[in-house]
Amino acid sequence: MKINKFWIIVWEVYKKNVRSVAFIMMVLSPILIAAAAGGIGYIVNKTATTPEIAIISENKQFVEALSSSKDEYKINKKITTEKAAKDALKKEDLTGYLVIEEKKNKITGNYIQSTTSDNVDTTMITQILTAIQTNQVAGKLGLSQKDVAALVTPADVKTTTLKFEGNKEETNEETDAMIKRWSAYIVAFAIYMFTLYYSSIIAQEIASEKGTRIMEIILSSVSATQHFFGKLVGILFVCFTQIFSYAILGLIAYQIGKSFDFVEEALKGIDLFSLLKDLIGNAIIFFIFGIMIYTILAALLGSLVSKVEDVGKAITPLTLLTLVGFFGGMYGFATPNEPLVKIGSFIPFFTPFMMPFRIASDTVSSNSVIISIIVMAVFTIICTYVSLTMYRSNVLIYSDASLMKSLKRSWVIMRNEKNKI
Repeated sequence: MKINKFWIIVWEVYKKNVRSVAFIMMVLSPILIAAAAGGIGYIVNKTATTPEIAIISENKQFVEALSSSKDEYKINKKITTEKAAKDALKKEDLTGYLVIEEKKNKITGNYIQSTTSDNVDTTMITQILTAIQTNQVAGKLGLSQKDVAALVTPADVKTTTLKFEGNKEETNEETDAMIKRWSAYIVAFAIYMFTLYYSSIIAQEIASEKGTRIMEIILSSVSATQHFFGKLVGILFVCFTQIFSYAILGLIAYQIGKSFDFVEEALKGIDLFSLLKDLIGNAIIFFIFGIMIYTILAALLGSLVSKVEDVGKAITPLTLLTLVGFFGGMYGFATPNEPLVKIGSFIPFFTPFMMPFRIASDTVSSNSVIISIIVMAVFTIICTYVSLTMYRSNVLIYSDASLMKSLKRSWVIMRNEKNKI
């Protein structure tokens, strides 16, 4: 019978929160944001215009060479003087104009634009003019095109990261490492958002019924322990429902997205599932422990207040702690080998944020990962015990206070009735 009452509490908490507008909006918000971003990108792409510039030079070779880059800009060949170009720029008929001069085998260019002009990337212009200058100098030196190509070909430098695990040696390519690290960033951001949202919910759930007749009725049917864990498990089920919803949406988006050419080209030669298999396995563990630690602490803080209005103030320290962990994870994203990151990755409050980045960058051994998980598990058990103890004592205090108020109210009523007689 007690088990049935426990699951009744779980189901009521779960049902109430899953049906809430806030939960539905939180689940749909990534879809709405993605749809809005895609729509804006589509509109910008359709409405974007290619900047129009003019080339001012006595050498027509420059105009012809620079005309090859049609995606970056288009050239107005009717404007050939600087005065005409400046007038057109003033009237906003041009985005800008380029003045090219040749002196002693050196080509110089001065791109002129107004404060209201769209920015034009001059990288392509620089490369084209550099190539022309190189060919001119090579011609005067009697070098062939083959010699010029050999001179300008840059050195090929690749980065390969080796991971040493005991006597084993593994190669970690730079592309693979970046994918893993950005995946860890997504995990840390998800923990941050879920923690903020569900910490507030569990604290409100715990604080909402204290000091009321509802709590007296509840505690007459179930124990404070069952009530505490029923609330906690119900909120965790709500959290897992949201995660499951995102997993389904992610699979649907992947199936739809991989049919597009640019997605297929981006994933070409990359075994995405193989790359993320180990990371996702560890990330799930850290994600669950992170949510549990902060949710249990939120329940503890929620049990310390008697009014729902005070919940925001009560969980402020927890919010600040979450911010420290999140920004510590961002610091670990850039510098996973820093001593501060290494130490922080073993502190249970910050482990869920920092350790995924160390795993993604292969800067931590498997034994260290296991140790951090064990530390988090022990810390979670301690937090649960302390939170439950505090909850039971606070609930009893508020219940006794409520009972005293009821007795006092009854005594006043009886006294008034007696005076009437």
